[in-house]
Amino acid sequence: MGGYVARVRNDEMPGSGAEFDLLVDSAATRWREADPLLPVPTRPRKSTYPLLTVSDEAGRPVATGTMRYSWHQPGEVGRTWGMADQHWLTPVVGGPDPGRALDSLLSSWRDQLRQLPTGTGSESAAQLTWPARDVVGVPALQAHGLQPYSVLAARERRRGVPPSLPPRDVTIRLADMQDLAPIVSLLMEEHRYEEFFGGVFIQPETPEQTRRVAARALGRSPSWVWLAERRGRAVGLVWVSPPDRARWAAPLVRAAPAAHIGYGVVAEDERGRGIGTALVNEAHQALDSHNVQVTVLNYAMMNPLSGPFWNRMGYRPVWTTWEVRPSLALR
Repeated sequence: MGGYVARVRNDEMPGSGAEFDLLVDSAATRWREADPLLPVPTRPRKSTYPLLTVSDEAGRPVATGTMRYSWHQPGEVGRTWGMADQHWLTPVVGGPDPGRALDSLLSSWRDQLRQLPTGTGSESAAQLTWPARDVVGVPALQAHGLQPYSVLAARERRRGVPPSLPPRDVTIRLADMQDLAPIVSLLMEEHRYEEFFGGVFIQPETPEQTRRVAARALGRSPSWVWLAERRGRAVGLVWVSPPDRARWAAPLVRAAPAAHIGYGVVAEDERGRGIGTALVNEAHQALDSHNVQVTVLNYAMMNPLSGPFWNRMGYRPVWTTWEVRPSLALR
């Protein structure tokens, strides 16, 4: 590691505070310069999860990473959304050479994964999120075998294409409980498409789980789910979680309040006709009128439709999730 020293901490806090505050300040400065939408990184807190630390030749911390593991049992929703065994690293990297510090942190993480007795089989993944515009970390991530997998993109208020009308024979309205069956059908079509990119694994329980989640959203007033219909047939939808239903998204961006778009779906035989643009415009008008400052969403990096579409709608990458499967393939 070229003079950098890594260690694992379990039940102790990292240092007396001042040196780790300098580390966080260093990372915060780099993030702010790279992307004003990024939040301020937080100092590692005492938790039940092991903490990796990397120090320079003088013993000053230049990187930390909290290791977290989750396993989804058969029948759980998590089995649909990603690998069954997920190993996550939450890094904070600073110092004068952050690329080198990240390289050392990833080497230490690799060594820790190799010592684990379970959870590193064929259905496992090693994953972390990294600021999309903080390109200094990309060489180290690639060198360790990680690949960009998904993007969290954001749109600031009033960004995007000008309002447009839907095709003449298409109507758009807020959905309600009467629309549950066609909405589940559209969502399952989307799930089947997303399977191609390795982010969705349809299970026997997935249709019923999808139905329950959709029913919960449609039972609220307003639902914040817009439905497009052509002559009475459901052909697309956009599903929004306003700020009070998307509190988990607030720490991901500096602007507030933040909303989240969970789904934007157009039936395969209706794509390319302006339906998706019209749906998103309806959602954006509602978000802007409620003074929502930033809206975020996720899409698979390999999806050839999502990235270009959401970019046209005013969204741009803020965070990138990198991963390697199985987790022991981390180099």
